Amino acid sequence: MVARRPRSYVKTLSSLSRIKLLHELQEHGATTVTELAAATGLHHNTVREHLHRLIDAGFVRSQPIPRTTKGRPKVLYRAATQADDPVRNSRRVAAKVRAEHGRKLIPFREVRLEPDPLDRQIDILDDHMQQCGFEAVLNADATHMTIHECPLSDLARDHPQVCEVHFALIKDALELEDGPLTALAQHPFSAPGACTVHLVHDASEAAASRPIPAHSQELPLTSA
Repeated sequence: MVARRPRSYVKTLSSLSRIKLLHELQEHGATTVTELAAATGLHHNTVREHLHRLIDAGFVRSQPIPRTTKGRPKVLYRAATQADDPVRNSRRVAAKVRAEHGRKLIPFREVRLEPDPLDRQIDILDDHMQQCGFEAVLNADATHMTIHECPLSDLARDHPQVCEVHFALIKDALELEDGPLTALAQHPFSAPGACTVHLVHDASEAAASRPIPAHSQELPLTSA
């Protein structure tokens, strides 16, 4: 069994304060520290500290606002989701390197010297789920992902933005690679100790994809 990769996002995303800040940025776009402090009720210095952690993880980027007068320039913060964002690209490159060192997903897929677009997307998704500390399985046709024993379930029951932030991150992880797979919907607490994510394949891509063997079963995205 392949060893688990280090979970680099777990501590960053286990803080409710950081979840709230990231949620604000995902929902409202570029925002200042003052606006984030007002929206979350956090002290300005606390906001800056948490934003730096989110920047280090590659989820947020900062951008100074040019000014024509003297003084410290204001800084805008935004979720790092734009296709040409260098912070986002760094996250993509790091995920690809980790995936190449431990490709272990979906055994029913053909072994290829060069992974196809769906392979690369699932590799990135697998890496993202591992980095976030989630145990997840993908069904045979890659249309549903089930997350078991979520370490944030207690927090998520009282704070729905926890699930909303993670769903947005799953969508973004799939968009790090060009391919047919898209996250359509999330269903928190869809079963005892589990939630599900509904995935769809682009029709034109799916029509050209290879068939999946009938004997394939639900298989782990992550392994112990």
